[in-house]
Amino acid sequence: MINNVSTKSKEELLEEFANRTSHNTLEGEQYTAAIIIKSSADIQASAKEIKEAVDQFKRVAEDIGKSSDRLSAKLFWLNVVLAIATVIGTVATAVLSCKELGSCR
Repeated sequence: MINNVSTKSKEELLEEFANRTSHNTLEGEQYTAAIIIKSSADIQASAKEIKEAVDQFKRVAEDIGKSSDRLSAKLFWLNVVLAIATVIGTVATAVLSCKELGSCR
């Protein structure tokens, strides 16, 4: 029977298992099972970290999307204002040109 299996890391278990002369024993099977369980726990913890990172990325992407929508709306209205200003400037230029040339009636 393996002593203190819950306090040992999988690296320690692997090292002990590698130092054993015989692996086809009940104790060898216990080492194998303990290593598999500890590896599975590590994989599960890593998967949880990955899920949390993906969830955080989704939140950031959604925030960027909302910010982009607000910026697009502001740019639309800025373009409308600039178009109106361009029309006013064009009309003013035409009126001034007509007055200077005297061709406006």
